[in-house]
Order: sequence, then C-alpha cells, then structure tokens
Amino acid sequence: MRRNGLTRQRSLLTPGPLSLSLAVRSQMQLDLASRDCEFKEVTACMRRLMLSLLGNAEDYSVVPIQGGGSFAMEAALSSFVSRADRPLVCINGIYGERILRILRLWGVEALKLVKRATDPLDPEEIGEYLSRNPGVTHLCLVHCETTTGIVNPLDAIVEEARRRGVKTIIDAMSSFGALNIDLSQRGADVLVTSSNKCIEGPPGVAFVIASRELLENAVQERRSFVLDVRDQWLSLERSGEWRSTPPTHIVQATTKALEILHEEGIDARRRRYEKIRDDLVKELEGVVSPLLSAELQSPVCVAFGAPSGIVDQAGFDGLYRHLAAHNLYVYSKLHLPTRSFRIGCIGEIQSSWIVQLGCAFRTYFRSSQGRSAAPMSAQETCDARVKMPAQTGGEPQLSFSAETAVLHAGYRRDAVTKAVAVPIYQNTAYELDGDLNHIADVYNVKADGFTYTRIINPTTRALERRYAAVDMGRDSLAVASGQAATFLAIVNLSSGEVGDNVVASPYLYGNTWNLLHNTLKRLGISVRTADPRKPETFERAIDDRTICLFGEVISNPCLIPLPVKQLAEIGRKYGVPLVVDNTTTPLVCRPSDLGAAITTYSATKYICGHGTTLGGLIVDNGEFSYRGASRFPLFNRPDDAHGGIVWHNAVRDVDDLGKSEFLLKARMTWLRDTGAAIAPFASFQLIQGLETLPLRMKQHCANARIVADVLKEHPKVRRVFYPGLFEGADREVVEQTLNVAYGHGAMVMFEVEDEQAGRKFIQNVDLMYHVSNVGDARTLVTHPVSTTHTTVPREKREAAGIFGGSIRLCVGIEDVNDILRDLDKALSAI
Repeated sequence: MRRNGLTRQRSLLTPGPLSLSLAVRSQMQLDLASRDCEFKEVTACMRRLMLSLLGNAEDYSVVPIQGGGSFAMEAALSSFVSRADRPLVCINGIYGERILRILRLWGVEALKLVKRATDPLDPEEIGEYLSRNPGVTHLCLVHCETTTGIVNPLDAIVEEARRRGVKTIIDAMSSFGALNIDLSQRGADVLVTSSNKCIEGPPGVAFVIASRELLENAVQERRSFVLDVRDQWLSLERSGEWRSTPPTHIVQATTKALEILHEEGIDARRRRYEKIRDDLVKELEGVVSPLLSAELQSPVCVAFGAPSGIVDQAGFDGLYRHLAAHNLYVYSKLHLPTRSFRIGCIGEIQSSWIVQLGCAFRTYFRSSQGRSAAPMSAQETCDARVKMPAQTGGEPQLSFSAETAVLHAGYRRDAVTKAVAVPIYQNTAYELDGDLNHIADVYNVKADGFTYTRIINPTTRALERRYAAVDMGRDSLAVASGQAATFLAIVNLSSGEVGDNVVASPYLYGNTWNLLHNTLKRLGISVRTADPRKPETFERAIDDRTICLFGEVISNPCLIPLPVKQLAEIGRKYGVPLVVDNTTTPLVCRPSDLGAAITTYSATKYICGHGTTLGGLIVDNGEFSYRGASRFPLFNRPDDAHGGIVWHNAVRDVDDLGKSEFLLKARMTWLRDTGAAIAPFASFQLIQGLETLPLRMKQHCANARIVADVLKEHPKVRRVFYPGLFEGADREVVEQTLNVAYGHGAMVMFEVEDEQAGRKFIQNVDLMYHVSNVGDARTLVTHPVSTTHTTVPREKREAAGIFGGSIRLCVGIEDVNDILRDLDKALSAI
C-alpha cells in the first residue's frame, strides 16, 4: 500500500503472524521444484520436528494438509468421525461452535456442552456428562479458544475422556508452539494445528497429528479425496509423498519456521508472547480492560472489553477504521455475547507498534470524539503520550526512502519540549531508579535501558536507528572510528580460539591492511588473500575456521570493485558471512540489497562530510543466521564474556536492541571491553552531516565523473581509474553493485610518470587540500606512497595497484571548473 509515495509498514495485530521472520522469508525465496528426493527430505524433516516439539511421541504420526487450519479440522473430523458415532463438542467460543457446525453439516448426531466464552471448560463437568451419556464416542474441543483468549485445561479433560474410552480431537491452532503439549505419555488422540499461528510460518500448510492406532483403524465413508487423512498417511509412510501438496517453497519455509521454534523453545516463545500481552494490557490501561483475569488468559492473544459507546458491530467498525487509518490492525469483529475484541500477541510485534496502538485508542476516545470520529494524523496520536528520552524516537511508522530517512528515521522529537533536533545527551551515566529487578534485567540484557555511555547513549542510539533505516539494515552500532568499526565487526565473529581466519581482498586501505595482516594475527586470526576479480579464489580459501569474507566495495585508493553479490552467494553456500567496508560509496551502494551480512563505515568520511568528526558505523543487514553454526560457538553457547548469556535467546528479551544478535553481542562485549565508544557530541555532528548526505553524494559523483573524463585526456596523466570509466568484467561488477542514480562515487585515482612527479604535483596544488582523509565536502588530494601506504611493503603495495606516481583525488562539491583549473595548474608544474 502506498500513500504520498511512501510505503506503509503493515502492523498486523491479529492472531496470525504479524510478519514472517527473516530466516523464514529467506527460505521462501527458494523452491525445490521437481527435485522429489529433496522434497521428501524436507517433508520428513518437517514431520520429525512436529513430533519432537510434542515430546517425541512414538505412538503418533504427523499428516500435513494443504490449506488452512479449518480445512485440516474438516479432514480430521471427516476421517475419524462417522455418522454412526456420537461426538460431544464442548463449546466456549466461536471456534468450538464451528466444529459443531461441520459435524452437523455431515449428518453426524453431535451433542454439545456449552459454557460462556469467559469460562474455561470444567474437566469434572465433562466427566459427569460422559458418565451420564455412555454412548459418546468422541470428545471435540478447542485448547486455546481465541474468541476471548481463554485456555482450557487440556490434560485433565483428556484424562477424563480416556478413562471412559472416549477419543479426543483437539483444535490446537493457537496453542501448539505457545503452550507445552506433551504426547510422550499419551495424550489427545488427534491434534490439529496450522503453520501460520504460533509456528510463525507461512500460511498454506496445516497438520493433523494422530495416534497411529487411530490412523490404522480409520475406515470411513469417503467424503473427498483430499479429506482422507488415513490414505494420505499411508502414502507418506510408504513413499514419502503426500497428496495435494502446496508449493514446495511453502513447505520449505514451514520447516524453517519449525526449526526456529525448536531452537527458541516453546517456553521461551510463550514468555515472548506473554511479554507482548502484558505490554498491550499496560499500554491500553485506562482505555480498555482485559476481559479475563490473568490466570485464565492465553499468551497468544488478549481480549478487551469494548469501551463505553461501542455496543454493536457498527460501533466497533468506526474504531477499526480509525486504527486502520494509522496502519494498526486488530481483529475486525466484535464478539457480541461478551462485547469484546481481541488483539494477537504472536509474530514480530515491536514495542513501538504497541505504543502507536495506545496513542490511537486514546485519541479515538477523547471526549471530543465519538464513534464517527475522523482519523487523526500519526503525529497527533503520539502527542497523547509522553515517553522517556530512551523511547522518544521510536521506529518510523512509514518505510522511508533514504533521502527521507536521513531526516526523519530513528527520532521524532523530545517528549517534553517537543524540540525536533536530536539533543546532545553529553553525560556518562544514568540514574538507576525504580524497581531493582527491572534494573538488574537491564544490566543482564533482559530489558532495554541506559546504563553507561560507553555502551549506549540516547544521542548515539538516535544515530544508530537513523542510519540503519538509511542503509535498510536490521540495526546499526556506532563506534569511535571507522577503524574501530572494522575491528569490532571482525573480532565479534571470532571463536575465541586461535586458528580463525578471514578471507580478504588485497585491495584495502593501508591501515585496514595492517589491521588484518598484523594486529589480528596477534589475536590468533589469520588472513588469506583472494582476488575479487576471481570470486572462485574466495571459495577455494574457505575452510571450517573461516569466520568471514571481507573487502571494500570500491577499494581505497585503487578503486577495485568488489563483486558483492557473488561473494555473498559463496558465503551463504558455506555458512560464512560477507563483511564489506562501504566507506567510499554510502548510498551509491546498498550492500543489504546485494546479500552482504555486515557493512562497516568510517562515518568520519562522507556521512559526516565536513572533516570535523571521527566515528564509525557497523550495520547488520539481517542477511545471515549464526544459529547452530559450529564456526560461531560464541553465538550458540553460553558466553562467559557476559555471565553465560546465550545471544540468540537474549535478543528476544529486549525490544529496542532486539533486532540484531550480532550487534547486541558486539555492544555488550567488544564495545564494552575495548572502550571504542563514540562521544555523544560526535554522534550529534554525524547526524547533522547525515541529513545532507543524499544531496552531497550526488554532487560528489557528478563532479568526479567530469574530473575523470578531463584527466583521461590530459597529456601528463598516464592512466585514470574511475568506476564510471571501467570496461569489461570490472564494468559488469560496477553496474551490478552501484546505484547509477547516484553515480559512481567520488574517488578518482590517476598516475603520473613516477614518484618524483607525484610529489611535485602535490606541492603545486592551491585549491585542493593535501590531506590523508577522504570524504570531505572539499576536494582532497593524497600521494599514497608518501602518506597512507608508507608502512605497506612495496611488493604488497604494488600488488594492490599503488605505485610511486599514484595520486588519489576525493572530488568535493565545489564548482567543478575551479577544481579543473587547480588540477591543470598542478599538472603543468610536472
């Protein structure tokens, strides 16, 4: 959905997946097509994972069904209940009523036991009913009745039925994956669930989990080919194939979702849902109240009583339209018997969405508004609530273009004064007031909060959020310099044992070369060199101790392009992340679009743009999962560097910092322990520079192209290197890697006759500044042999394309004719 040219993020607060996790989405991009053997393996894995999550029940089998959960329930009822049976349907919500309607539609003489939707089913009452009606053959009920969010006592009810020889068929759509169900000691005879509820997978696959005894003896009159669970089960057991299969990538993504659930654990997922539920209740306090008491409430969704004035569906529709206008969605029906509506807690719901929901509710029910209230702006809704500085920024409600994100992402205004500029929180520590348990949670990475500026600071956090949005990354971490960013990004991947290695391009900035080849070696991390013009050399250099591939998108200073997309694909093949330095081409290249896992920047350069401030940024592009990988043990086992924390568990307990386990680990260990912290005032200055980055980069690139074209024709210039002039294979890489809407970057390298000529050129510039920096708004010139590459051995330097007569230009945003006049003057002096 687009409005005013901006893409709106859909915040679906419903009992269905808000949005699929990145790992699941990436799996959906693949399709095994007709490769039957692989499809059978994925199907078998999917079935095994389902049983594993149910206690590895040996006496049960899993039958996948194409379609939704309701269709799977029809298949289960069709296969296991005949017209000769007398099932009892226990009802305390609309989903129990649905089971009854299905049975009666087929002419089955179904009995019913009805309770209020706010009362749980009573095992003793059900037992007494079964004793009075010995002809009952099946007991059907909903485990988690999401009409109101009530949980029925499954184990006790199943035990009552088993003692009387009654089979149980359970709707577990909104409980499997969120509540522990153990079939290892024999439980319900049949469970039905679907992939897009608490499994958090894609829609399109549902499951009938049934006892093998029941499957073997299920001989019913056929209602339809696709509803025959027993026949489908026999096909799976004998051939590994199942009928009416959905598209293969849906099965693949469902399997990935089950793997993630298995890693997270049902208890951890339940706690995640409970936290969202509790945050919803707290946020809406004083506006709407939960329908159920806490001990009855499901973690999956929470039902709220309709506020005064909403007495029918039409009244609720006014509220729903108001929420939808602000990109906030709740279940779109009012449950009239209880006058309640529900909000789901599953999926990737962020705290900012909950805050926005609270704001929208408050504005709708202000005294000046009624059921026909016109929607207010998103800005007006958030005025209804004052937040602490840690939360003032929130997340942007809209998905901005880079040109807009540099101005708006990550921070809106000060909560008290309404000042719109990001303030400078020039302080080191933060008062630890309030509940001591909460304070302990902040220090133990179980809750968001500010502790010490070496680790996190409100000004710096605004910069981090903003640049992550600009670069379309998951999150970013700001540090003291670009060199610190490269160092932390690589060592954060280390195993902690001697023997790790990095496969890197040789075309690197001089100090980066020294960091990799000397400093990291002293930490037990070796470097293997591979040729970016031959991506296969990276692949050949990878072994089981390789922690990353590394290179500069456009190398500084010799401008060799890195085949980011191909290297990312190689990295994915072997489970190795690609880390790229994009310092020279922010916005001109977006590594997240090309599959790079991590991007680093010296923000000192173009992001700042004014040569005033040191800073670095590490961006996690969300393209890589470290879970289960043996080469990354510190991500997958308790980390002694932070009290035995397991990072992929910790990232689920925090909201603001919960977008990247890679950066959470880097922040809480390497940044904390090395002290490579950026100053709050530096973060503020980088934010000022960032605001004009899109305008400056376009002008840099336009000027650089003109300068390169002129130098190419100058008689004193032997060679010119500029990405816009490349031909052949380098040209193909550049076109694949750079966004030509911006240009080809601001750096130009050219060669004069020899080192003496290079020195004379430098001594005769007037307008241009002879400095070793790059990325200033002013045009900068450097003679690498006498500055940045003096410590690099000659053979290494020349192998990287740096010779005595090499001159590096960083073309600024001045009038290009003034730049050209200064170049001609200096060249004429040679």
